[in-house]
This record gives sequence, C-alpha cells and structure tokens, in this order.
Amino acid sequence: MNIYGSPWNGLCWNAFIDWASTHWRGNSPAIVANKLCLGVAVYHIWRERNCRIFEGTQKTSLVVARSIIDTIRCQLSSFNLKNHPVIALNWNVNSS
Repeated sequence: MNIYGSPWNGLCWNAFIDWASTHWRGNSPAIVANKLCLGVAVYHIWRERNCRIFEGTQKTSLVVARSIIDTIRCQLSSFNLKNHPVIALNWNVNSS
C-alpha cells in the first residue's frame, strides 16, 4: 500500500477497512487501483496462510510481497493509464 501512497500507517484492520470504505468510493482509476492493491494483498496473504497450514510450505515475506507487487503491476498494465501518469509511474507500468 505504501507504493501507491495509501495511508496504512499501522492502522488496525477494522480501522483501515472503515477508512477505505468511506474514501474509496467510485470507479476512477485511482480508486480502482487502491481496491486492486487491497484485494491482491488479501488474496496472496490468504493463499500463503493456506499453504502454511495445509501443505506445510512457506515463502519468505519478501517473496510474498514480490508476488503481490507483480500481480498488481500485471493487472494495472491492462488499464488505460494515459491520463493517470502518477499511477503508471508509481507502479512502473506503461501509461499508454
């Protein structure tokens, strides 16, 4: 979330969800990117949890973080970010 500039800042989960539900309304590219970041992070963390519990395997936090970032970049690369260069720059994706 720090890459995109969202104010995680150590908020507890409930406080962050309350904040996000009031600030992330609509479907502008910036809002969609925020929602995408949250969804991808939750998915990858949940998947890692399940692998640890049910398969006895684990990845380092750096590997999980890299998977999250790569997935977000891949998804954002399919967006038309021509009018949103900050998103493209923050995530290192092509804006055209």
